[in-house]
Amino acid sequence: MKALSKMDNLDKGELLCRLFPEELEKLQNAIKEQCEYFLQNETAFREGWYQKGFFTAEFWYRLVQNANKEIEKNQEKLWKRPRWFADHFFDGHNSLFALYCLIEYSESEQCNPALKQAIHLLFGSDKILSITLNDK
Repeated sequence: MKALSKMDNLDKGELLCRLFPEELEKLQNAIKEQCEYFLQNETAFREGWYQKGFFTAEFWYRLVQNANKEIEKNQEKLWKRPRWFADHFFDGHNSLFALYCLIEYSESEQCNPALKQAIHLLFGSDKILSITLNDK
């Protein structure tokens, strides 16, 4: 096994999936809930988007749509196969949205305390992006 400092997000995601296979359905549901939230509020988020540079609204919504498409296409196949789950959510730029969702989920009461510790160990506890919906 690689040292933690040498692991990329795919390595860390695969390790998390192998350590907590019984939690993958809940993680997939948490990602799906975030997708639904962002898609339902897309207009408001795009209008109030203040991030510059790499994290444009267009880029972020591409990540949301990628995650949502994979969940709809593969349903329970993802959470039943840890390697597939990691490949779909932790590879490349797609990992940015997955990490956002994991860190959000780790703050919920539904998150298994051991899983929360593992998420924070592997990915940290700092939010990748601070996103708030501005109500008009």
